Amino acid sequence: MSQHPRILVLCPYPLGISPGQRFRFEQYLDILRANGLVIDVRPFLDMDTMRILYKPGYMVKKVLGVLAGFGRRLAVLPQVFRYDHIFIHREATPIGPPFIEAILFMLGRSVIFDFDDAIFISKTSKVNRIVAFAKWSSKIRFICRHSVKVAVCNNYLVNWVRQYNPNAVLLPTTIDLSYHKPIVKAPLATRRPVIGWTGTQSTMVYLELVREALTELQARYDFEFRVICDVDPKFPELKNYRFVKWTLSSEIEDLAAMDIGLMPVPQGEWEQGKVGFKAIQYSGVAAAPVVSSTGSGHEVVLQGKTGLVVDNDRAAWVNALASLLDNPAQLEAMGQAAREYIDSRYSVRSQVPTYMALLGK
Repeated sequence: MSQHPRILVLCPYPLGISPGQRFRFEQYLDILRANGLVIDVRPFLDMDTMRILYKPGYMVKKVLGVLAGFGRRLAVLPQVFRYDHIFIHREATPIGPPFIEAILFMLGRSVIFDFDDAIFISKTSKVNRIVAFAKWSSKIRFICRHSVKVAVCNNYLVNWVRQYNPNAVLLPTTIDLSYHKPIVKAPLATRRPVIGWTGTQSTMVYLELVREALTELQARYDFEFRVICDVDPKFPELKNYRFVKWTLSSEIEDLAAMDIGLMPVPQGEWEQGKVGFKAIQYSGVAAAPVVSSTGSGHEVVLQGKTGLVVDNDRAAWVNALASLLDNPAQLEAMGQAAREYIDSRYSVRSQVPTYMALLGK
């Protein structure tokens, strides 16, 4: 290996666009470079294709954008001998068989595979269902078998990977606590507490798990329910409901206004592959997370210390939220403890050594 390890990163999206990429590896790039690694990032899709990718229609432009992505992948193959490791985030190509990975393996290249969802399960957005048949989710097993290391975000995925490769590395998706920071708020005794949720339209349906509980709670407590999302899920039954459209420029200020952050998660194999990132974000801004016992929220939240873990029934959600609304001092202390816990295990600072070991230095 060269004195300064050279890493080629193959990822799906341009930098600064995808939350998954931002929090999975992009926020480490400057730190890794400062520690002596030479890193080149090659996205599959370009910015023009990204702008239309999740919009209905534009099929011709989408096809041309994907074909251009395949062209970029083929063009990079003659360059792979310049690098000590090829770091593949999720997959080299978003559709089709793993032919790029297979070529890299045949060439004897050191491939480090990274993913943060149960992507071995076929899952496609509504607007792009036409390409569902081409997702080729079975290729994840093949890539795992032949990679030198596989980095994943939670223990469920570690155990799944170890069926195919013993070199599974637990690397949680993290936040930078210099970015995710609390804001100064008036004491809870002097204002209406804010219960909130953040997410996208793909997970918005999970809010149905808490809708009845919130309706019951408002008969006993005066609180605001805030949703930060790209689409308004609408809660007309709540008198103090506020929808905040997600924007990058205000994401932390909007998030930090919460006192309690909700992470309802249904039972499912796809959901078990998630890292519990909402709970990580809430904790980072010192909002107490209340999470479903399903999924991996229990790995992120220390029950009764940094948040609450509840079963998915109305009474459990009502009782958990009521216990916090009844005890403002406990709620504030729990938020502070949550931020401290995230700093120790789910912050960029805490995982830099794991990244350095993963990439060979």
